Amino acid sequence: MYSLRLTCSRERSEWVSAELWEAGTVAIREIDADEEVVLIAGFETNAAAPDLLARFSDYSPEWRHEAAIDWVAATQAAWPSRAVGQRLFLAPPWCEDLTPAGRVRIVHNPGLACGTGEHPCTQLALMALEKCVSPECQVLDVGTGSGILAIAALRLGARTAIGIDPDEAALDAARENFALNKLEARLAVGSAECMASARSDVTVANISGTVLLSILDDLLRVTRQDGWLILTGFPEPEAHVFERALPNSETFGIAEWRCVVAKLS
Repeated sequence: MYSLRLTCSRERSEWVSAELWEAGTVAIREIDADEEVVLIAGFETNAAAPDLLARFSDYSPEWRHEAAIDWVAATQAAWPSRAVGQRLFLAPPWCEDLTPAGRVRIVHNPGLACGTGEHPCTQLALMALEKCVSPECQVLDVGTGSGILAIAALRLGARTAIGIDPDEAALDAARENFALNKLEARLAVGSAECMASARSDVTVANISGTVLLSILDDLLRVTRQDGWLILTGFPEPEAHVFERALPNSETFGIAEWRCVVAKLS
């Protein structure tokens, strides 16, 4: 067995992990290292080493021949179950922990796509959904990735939750996560510009601040009057742009990451 050891910032770890799964890793182990994260990805052969070292050259890559390692156990240990907010419980498929009282279980495969529940922005979006989702409302998840936010909306009582993403591979991952939760997937390739006006009661988008700003008009257009708009994926310095654009809003955060929640009128 061989391993690729990478060091990246905490905010990049989820993206790098997704890239490693795409590159064919059989398992990933994650180790906290102060403000950084060390990712150790297992590979069954040595054949891809040159390409992998070049592909991940920005992350101080180290290629190693490992002694026998139980990569399945290592990966499972790196992705424990997690309580988020007041009502949600995120659990990977192998988790046998009981769902805590008063919480709803969301099953997600952390190796499928961005949006595992580990990143602070995903957690912020989930907590915002707890606040905004009401029975029978319609939710639109823009840039759905793994589908975790749309799944959470349904578990919180939404009548419908549609996930859209320009990446078809991400939608394949979302479909698998919907199946793990025994929910019907309503997914489409595209972005907010392809959706009808006043389509959703709650629109959530966990994307970079630059992308959010470029599609803000469409996010407002697709959200109904008196609906909610949830924006995250950006650090504190970028939050002020959205606060100015959405005067009837509140901002909360985890570490340096921020989420802006606006009630539209």
